[in-house]
Amino acid sequence: MICPKCGANMTLKKGVCAKCGYDIEVNQKTRKYSCYYYNQGLSKAQVRDLSGAVDMLNRALKVSKKNVDARNLLGLIYFEMGEVALAIREWIISKSFLEENNPATRYLQMLQNNAAKVENYNIAIRKYNAAVELAKQGGDDLALIQLKKAVQLNPKYVRAWQLLALIYMKNGDNDRARRCLKRTLSIDIANTTSIGYLKEIRKIKRMGRQLQLTVSEPEVTSETEEMKGEAKTSIIPKFRYEEDKPDYRSFICLCVGLFAGIMFVFFLVIPSVKSGMREEFNQRQAALAEQQAGYLASMDSLEKTIESLQSRLEMQELELEAKQDELDSAAGRAGGANVFRMVDYYLKMRNSGDSSRMNLYILQTRIRAISQQEMSNANVKSIVAAVEKSYPDVYNVTMTSAELHAEGLTLFSSERFADALEFFICAYDKSPDNEKNLYYMARTYQLTGDAVHAKQYYNEYKERFPGGIYVDMVEGFLRNMQ
Repeated sequence: MICPKCGANMTLKKGVCAKCGYDIEVNQKTRKYSCYYYNQGLSKAQVRDLSGAVDMLNRALKVSKKNVDARNLLGLIYFEMGEVALAIREWIISKSFLEENNPATRYLQMLQNNAAKVENYNIAIRKYNAAVELAKQGGDDLALIQLKKAVQLNPKYVRAWQLLALIYMKNGDNDRARRCLKRTLSIDIANTTSIGYLKEIRKIKRMGRQLQLTVSEPEVTSETEEMKGEAKTSIIPKFRYEEDKPDYRSFICLCVGLFAGIMFVFFLVIPSVKSGMREEFNQRQAALAEQQAGYLASMDSLEKTIESLQSRLEMQELELEAKQDELDSAAGRAGGANVFRMVDYYLKMRNSGDSSRMNLYILQTRIRAISQQEMSNANVKSIVAAVEKSYPDVYNVTMTSAELHAEGLTLFSSERFADALEFFICAYDKSPDNEKNLYYMARTYQLTGDAVHAKQYYNEYKERFPGGIYVDMVEGFLRNMQ
């Protein structure tokens, strides 16, 4: 067995580490007590007694702070109660004790993937804190606005619901306060604060009923006392009780009137209702027929439009194919794609009048990219000769990898990714061992839509620089591209 304090090997029979003298029985007892409190907290959490579960799990962590299961469960309970910051704290501490196969890693990853929800939780916490300060200063109306926004962003924020109920109680709106407290008890059934507030509301309601009863009780006056005295001394006459004989005439009239009403409805009301419904049905049927005819006419016009557009599309496709054939033949006469790229950059430089070292160096790289096979074409030779005549110093320009990288970063920050890519490629060719050149080249490939080259250079970065400064971002980009 390994000693938990110094890491030396020891035997259970001795019970004491021979190196540091640590008593292993104490460690085993603390683990048992911590597991006991964890089980108690788990039982309470299963019946939604979250406050009791928090108490038991805190006891478990006081006994053994490395109880990872207790910390993870405590973080989940805090998250269920709307205390997102406390939950993240517990999961981070748990991850520091156990890095591999720890559910806390999955919880934190889920929060990172839902950045919008986390931002809502943070805003809810800030609004709750602002509401507390406003309530202390007496601004109950503003505090109510902040708390309503907080519970809207985080409906399980127990403390915000409780403060909202407390302000409602202060303003005398006990019905709304009771609804807020019942909302908290649906999250945490044994929350002592919410139960205490409900008891206060019942107490206030019971006192109000007693006050109402005392006010509505009739006052005893001297006249009523005199009337009671006279009633005691006077002689009460005796009455003879006789039962009334049953009167069947009212029952017969009721039956006749009911029958007459039924016949009136059956012979007069129902036929008029049926005729009205029949007319309405005929009108709706005629309107639907007109609407259907309009739809059919519009469908015919749309079909004709589609046919005309289809014919135009076919003609345009034929024209496009002809132009493509012309372009291919022109490319065969003038050279390949490298020649077009060089000529395109040369024309841009001529139009802009910018013959800086950077532009001359890019023009040089594009001239050198033309293959020997392409240079064998007479047209290509004449084009290259014209470019060299316009810029005789094009082959004398040299650039360092740092200068090319800096120019690429300038274009990258301006979101000119296609132009920046060329500078990053040149910088990488000059200094392939620089991880910044490799990372920005791969990133620019991704932003320009070239996923194949982006994946290739991202994987190369992971292989060559496993401890690089961009390795986390590279792994994230690769996951998103899968």
